[in-house]
Amino acid sequence: MSKKRRVSQFSIAYNPYLVECKFKKNGKKLMSDRSKIGGKSKSRLQMLLSKSPNWEGLAEEIRRICNDLEIELHFRGRKVDFDDLKYCIDNYDGDARFHLIFEETRNDADMMRELDVFFDEVKKKGIPQLKEKNEQGKDIFQVYEKAKNGIFEVSVIATMSSGKSTLINSLLHTELLPSENKACTATVARILDNDEMDGYEAACYASDGKTVVHQRAKVDSERLKEYNSDENVTYIDIEGSIPAISSDKIRLCLRDTPGPNNSRDENHGRITDKIIRSENAVVLYVMNATQFGITDDAGLLKTISSEMKRTGKQSRDRFLFVINKCDALDEEKGETIEKMLREVAEYLMGFGITDPILIPTSARLALLVRKDQNGEKLTRAERRELSGVDDFVESPLLHFEEYATLTPTVREKLRKKVSEYHQDEETWDKEALIHTGVPAVEETINEYIEKYAYPMKIQDAVRDVIRILDGLDMKNKFDQMLTEDEGKLEQVQRQIEDAERKFQDGRQIYGEYKKKIQDFRLEAFDIEKEEYRVELEIQKISREYDNKVRVDKLEADRLVDEFQSKLECYQKECESRLNREIDEEIFQKCSVMLDDYREMVQSVLGDIEIEGYDFSKIPSFQKIQISNVNEIKKRNETDRMRDETRWKDNPEREGFVGFFKFWEPKEISYTVQVKDGVDVNIRNVVVDILSVFTESIKTNVRQMAGQANTQIEDYKKVFKERITSLEQEVGGVLLQLRKDTSELKAIQKRVEENRELAAWIEKKDQEIRSLLEF
Repeated sequence: MSKKRRVSQFSIAYNPYLVECKFKKNGKKLMSDRSKIGGKSKSRLQMLLSKSPNWEGLAEEIRRICNDLEIELHFRGRKVDFDDLKYCIDNYDGDARFHLIFEETRNDADMMRELDVFFDEVKKKGIPQLKEKNEQGKDIFQVYEKAKNGIFEVSVIATMSSGKSTLINSLLHTELLPSENKACTATVARILDNDEMDGYEAACYASDGKTVVHQRAKVDSERLKEYNSDENVTYIDIEGSIPAISSDKIRLCLRDTPGPNNSRDENHGRITDKIIRSENAVVLYVMNATQFGITDDAGLLKTISSEMKRTGKQSRDRFLFVINKCDALDEEKGETIEKMLREVAEYLMGFGITDPILIPTSARLALLVRKDQNGEKLTRAERRELSGVDDFVESPLLHFEEYATLTPTVREKLRKKVSEYHQDEETWDKEALIHTGVPAVEETINEYIEKYAYPMKIQDAVRDVIRILDGLDMKNKFDQMLTEDEGKLEQVQRQIEDAERKFQDGRQIYGEYKKKIQDFRLEAFDIEKEEYRVELEIQKISREYDNKVRVDKLEADRLVDEFQSKLECYQKECESRLNREIDEEIFQKCSVMLDDYREMVQSVLGDIEIEGYDFSKIPSFQKIQISNVNEIKKRNETDRMRDETRWKDNPEREGFVGFFKFWEPKEISYTVQVKDGVDVNIRNVVVDILSVFTESIKTNVRQMAGQANTQIEDYKKVFKERITSLEQEVGGVLLQLRKDTSELKAIQKRVEENRELAAWIEKKDQEIRSLLEF
């Protein structure tokens, strides 16, 4: 008789509103201080699914801790989060076999309304600790209002001729943005959702983002075309309805950005780089189905690849590659959707982008269908285009949503609509609209908002009030415990004395950690190597002009322009590549420093044991904690923006490293004048240009190295400041504890005076957690 194979039991309960994962192995909870997985209990689930430094991905980490090849994995949470876990398990290539079990929890659609009531009640109580200001000078009520009214951004970036503006117009259900390539790439348009407005209003600003060029006024496509043509205009802020994306949970902002090959404003590339690196914003990268891969998008795609590798599945989900103009493919020539998507995937793979979300679309037809549904007047040419709408119903080859990379939830939702609309020819236009692929884009964005943006909004809104109520409740219960048993008070007093001795004996831990942090260096960046690399690349560009010593003036002008264009392209690529390499190096260094910091904090607090007193629930301690690398960036930005002014000349420099970038933009410009009828020695002209250009690029490289080292030093400073604060906080808390526990009568009096308030705090602490629990 064969022996039945043992199956390990592992469970995950995930609450995105509290950003809390509860892990159990064979029914026993994994503690944060005793296991690698347990230490990830305060992480967002999607960040755990893929690999990162010192982390092999959730599936493999579960296999390791279970030490088994058959694992029953039970997940309790929302379906949108379970879909991510299932995707991870389905693509797991390790030795273990997982058997998934899903338990869906309640989603509370009225959560914000209940939170409003809760915060009103808390505010009326007037507790001093709840009125304290944070580092940004805001109390918890101001933080709540800011989070509640926060804006979620969907940015659309693309190269020329992709139909980017047409896609945005299809999302707006009307033709608002001008679609000419020249016009649509000139400015940054930000469209803020306001469903109460009839029509759209806009104001225009100069490159500083503050100087008003055109006052706010009602606009249409013709007025916006004028604004785009105005060289004084950099930003156009538009407000009006964005009906395509649900706005009942969060307010939306659509951002239309210039293409990477637009040269009107040097800051456009930096704006786009900032968008790519934003933590919680969807990016629609629009490609032309008929000519992808031949445009100037290499730098953008490499930056996107870097970001996707660094920040896990959530980052993958926020980059949607929209392949537009798919109806222009000629199936008779073998240009099928399947073939085109394979080629796009291979093209993206060349930049290190694996498993991308690909959504084929026909934004033009989607826009025409929606204009017709709105009763807008169509031109004769538009009516002729719209006449082909039945083809999208009758031909499966034009059912673009079926070829898109969609979650099971989104796919099933669209299929149900198609089935409903197909029953009646009067609603075939609605079915055709779904087949254009644009609704697939919209539903994917909606799912991202539900999966990530809305929970993050809730978390930001309640984080501070939970922290303060937790701390107050813990202290009140601590005092109550001491009054109930005089022997307990004596025991705690001894524990405090013991903790003070350990604190004094352990001061060397702080010094050792600071020394370890101080020893971190950027190792990957070699200035001499980079300068040599620059010389080789520039020589390669110039080599084809070596034999051009006698060239007619007209041809010479063309060749010089061509050469300058190649140098400018190289400059952009060089800047983009070096930015990525240094960003990745800094991220890796900070990740290691963060792991050491957590280990050090645990070693300090692990030696201190005072019954009933939880250091982790003290608000001041929570401010000292750093849970992820982005917090280091944010804290450093705040400090530098307040205290440092030396980089103020170029505030647009952004990236992972935050408020600063590595050098100010260099404008390379040359004018060559020769007499008519005289041949030009192009080789000599090229040599003259190269001497200036090469030195300029090398200077930039040296400046960047200096800036990068300065930035890592600034980040190290943040860690050292936090350890100093921790040392001071531990000493201060122990001193205050000694005073607060020195006399039983004083404790009894404090408990009696706070009895009613303590009960209210406990009730509210439980209430807010109950509200956020499933």
